[in-house]
Amino acid sequence: MEIAEHKLKSMLSAAAELGAMMALKKAGVSSSDEISQREAYRRYGESRVKRWLHQQKIRRVKSGDRNHKSTYSLTELETLYKTETL
Repeated sequence: MEIAEHKLKSMLSAAAELGAMMALKKAGVSSSDEISQREAYRRYGESRVKRWLHQQKIRRVKSGDRNHKSTYSLTELETLYKTETL
């Protein structure tokens, strides 16, 4: 199977971007890896985020009870998004 040059370039660029995000997270340089549910819906689409959650590909984190803010890992979301769109 041969991969077109532009497709390969996109894949390598996405891999480098995700690697950089993970390295910053591990090094503690990145301030936070979490984004709010509202921001996740805005960036990736509400139906896509809900589908990933239903398929247990991502975890929702709630720090409190009832109507406390829900957050998601930006690295997890970005990895799934790049995997689906490439």
